[in-house]
Amino acid sequence: MAHKKPSIFISFFILSIFFLDVSQAVDIKRSPSFDCSGDISISQKVICDSAYLSSLDFELSTHIDGLRQLLTRTQYLVEARTFVEKRVECGDDVGCLTQIYESRLWRVRSRVNDLNPVEGSWVNDEHASISIVKIASKYRLIGTSPGPIEAYCNDEASKVISRSVQFDKWDMKKNGFNYAWSDTCVWIVRILDNQLNINITQECIEEDGFFAGDFRKGESSDLAYVCFEQ
Repeated sequence: MAHKKPSIFISFFILSIFFLDVSQAVDIKRSPSFDCSGDISISQKVICDSAYLSSLDFELSTHIDGLRQLLTRTQYLVEARTFVEKRVECGDDVGCLTQIYESRLWRVRSRVNDLNPVEGSWVNDEHASISIVKIASKYRLIGTSPGPIEAYCNDEASKVISRSVQFDKWDMKKNGFNYAWSDTCVWIVRILDNQLNINITQECIEEDGFFAGDFRKGESSDLAYVCFEQ
């Protein structure tokens, strides 16, 4: 029986660094929904100084009318006040502000039926996982796979395979998208029978093949414990 390997945590640490870096990439500077020149909180000042957070605030504001139509006035005011309180509690912590804005935007978009069918968390039987979500003006894909699970659990040198990318929203089709990782390697991602299906071109490298096939909605297993299940 295999034991937990430090490489698991190193891989997730590297992935988390990419996650934070890629979230800051925004092509167009959007002004937030509030006046940056007014008497604002520390958190709002941080938002005004961040192109990414400003874009999140702007996009969130575009869905507010739709949310108001779904909720009673009291429900809406309670939700809005709770969100503002959480924002104030973050102070000048960019990571905290990013988390609450992304979570709030995801929840609001799901309630006003603004999500693309491919968005969400997906997992297959080989413990590979795919996360696709629209953040500001981009779609973000993060994929992880342990490769052959038997080799992963028995080989001390094994590591998590990761794929991370952002792509423009106009590349997204109604039920999927194609993404070219190189001139010869393309992922064809589609929703088929409520499953996420990924096909890859033959020119992709072997590691890309671990992401091919069908994924169902759900969260992946904690890889720190997967090997104990074998």
